[in-house]
Amino acid sequence: MVDILITGSLIFTGEEIIKNGYVYISNGRVEAVGEGVVPEEYTYATLLIGGTGRIIVPGLAAIASVASYPLRFKKPSMRDRVNFYRETGIKNLLLAALPAIYELHMSGVTVIIAEGLTVELPLELSKLIGGFYGLAIPACSGIEPMYTPGLASIIKLSSRDCEGEAEIIEINERGYKGSKPVLSLFNTISYSIPASTIEDPWVENLELRRALMLPPSTIKPGKLAEIAVYDVSKPPAMLLDMASEQDVMKIYKSGAKLETLIAGEDILVDGGDHLYIVEKHFREARALAEKLLSR
Repeated sequence: MVDILITGSLIFTGEEIIKNGYVYISNGRVEAVGEGVVPEEYTYATLLIGGTGRIIVPGLAAIASVASYPLRFKKPSMRDRVNFYRETGIKNLLLAALPAIYELHMSGVTVIIAEGLTVELPLELSKLIGGFYGLAIPACSGIEPMYTPGLASIIKLSSRDCEGEAEIIEINERGYKGSKPVLSLFNTISYSIPASTIEDPWVENLELRRALMLPPSTIKPGKLAEIAVYDVSKPPAMLLDMASEQDVMKIYKSGAKLETLIAGEDILVDGGDHLYIVEKHFREARALAEKLLSR
């Protein structure tokens, strides 16, 4: 059992702003959120995170074709991605997905709905890395979603070249109705659309969660921990913790350093470094990408 105490100059709970506050997590769930001095019973936590110049916010949800990340500059259609999933073994699909998972996590994403054909991909990602995962099945694959314990959600996708009844529809290969399939929320290079077209990642996160029938991500007692901690003590985004509420909501796109990312009992990012996806994985994924692109 790991108890975590997070302190920060500002907390956005998903519903309100708290200045100079704290969040206490026990067994992967938020136990307390407050303002001012931390109560003594919470000062003996196993892990202390945050401090002055930190902004604490809820984690985001995103839907993305993570396993086709090595092919992202080719911008494959959904039907082409389906063929890729069918032709590629689970070991290579997992390897191909790791850079995308890293990019999503470093953008503050705690729930990842991975496009694919079998539950094996998100279940293995959850086992290897941690965090929350779901599965988005392309409608033209002929595969029907089935409830699977351990997954956040299973849905069907459709697009102009992959038609069928689906909960979420890809619009003009540029975005999803209800969300956009972006692997980075602030970098200039994203999976399929320019980051500048993402007006408000927080709002899109809420829309996607509604489409997936997931509860909104909030930092409240009793809720599973989905928490991102950003360091705004130095550029970029320095002093953002002193800004207005409207400006604080820009944290997801500000370029601020993600210092910590927590999803339930899993600490995915600590001290600005991913704990499970490392340089070795990037080298292996690059070798796979070179092999795929040479075909």
